[in-house]
Amino acid sequence: MKPPISRRQLQKEDTRRIIREAAYRLFAEEGYEQTTMRALAQKAGVGLGTIFKHFPDKPSLLVAAFQEDLGRVVQEAFRTRPKKGLGRQLLHLTEKIYDFYGNHPRFSRTLVKEGLFLEGGYGQILDTQLLTFLQDVAELIRQAVENGELSAETNPVEGALVFGSFYFSGLVMGLKQPVFDVRAQVKLVGTLLDGYLIRK
Repeated sequence: MKPPISRRQLQKEDTRRIIREAAYRLFAEEGYEQTTMRALAQKAGVGLGTIFKHFPDKPSLLVAAFQEDLGRVVQEAFRTRPKKGLGRQLLHLTEKIYDFYGNHPRFSRTLVKEGLFLEGGYGQILDTQLLTFLQDVAELIRQAVENGELSAETNPVEGALVFGSFYFSGLVMGLKQPVFDVRAQVKLVGTLLDGYLIRK
């Protein structure tokens, strides 16, 4: 049983959330490059020292978005996935994650653009998160092979990479539109998957 979360910890998490949400609005309104930490402190209604206590620089805010906000969405998507049917499972994951991007389209464009090319330690953190996601997808594919849904020749790792390519293509194409039509992009990924999945 987990120990109860202290009031101090709750306040800390609430402050981090307020700062993240202010950063997302500023990135969308002013652009990532133009946003300063001072402007962020003003937008969030906290002192500059508080900002740096939680986030030492702008890249750390991007990493927090991927790890904390999007990370929760991914965890929930895996937790609530259908128990059977690989295609249904993968489209469920896609829809839940696309919903996050679709609800924050302007910020999401910044998030994908800037996050894609982060270097150093921050880049490694995001690379590890992506690798974990693909490993979890590979496990779903392995289970589908094991239960006879897919051909025994299906390579789970290659399958996860193929899905990742379809997923990312749909994401980028959706974000390039004035309005991110989540359902249309999920349908596109489903069409691509139908052409790939080799069923027994």
